[in-house]
Amino acid sequence: MSNGNSDQGASGQGGSDQAGREAPVAPAFDRPRFTCPGCHALADQVWLNAYAEPVSNPAGVPLRIAGAGLEQLSRNPQFPPEVRDRKVAYWNKVNSGAVFLDRWAPVQTELFVAGLELSVCRRCGATAVWLGGRMVYP
Repeated sequence: MSNGNSDQGASGQGGSDQAGREAPVAPAFDRPRFTCPGCHALADQVWLNAYAEPVSNPAGVPLRIAGAGLEQLSRNPQFPPEVRDRKVAYWNKVNSGAVFLDRWAPVQTELFVAGLELSVCRRCGATAVWLGGRMVYP
């Protein structure tokens, strides 16, 4: 009976060390499982294609709430404190440059972003961005 740890040697596909820990597997475009750059665990990845839709902001540019606008949001009495905290945390994460998945609104588009893919760790949900088959984020 197998314990799920097979030694796959120099192929870079995993295996175990002498203590029974799974050996790191470098992230690669042609692998469904590798060591996550977010949680550092060997984990299955979900691969996603990217699609584009024009920005719907009336100003015609991407929406960002930062600086004075974020400070105003943090004090907005229209929202309960826990909602305000979630909104502020969201915009702080966006403004930090983090890339993550978010359910915003249904998208219907015919614009496929060729050469851009995402991998998402099934263990921690961390998102990696790949351009031309190379990981560029994180």
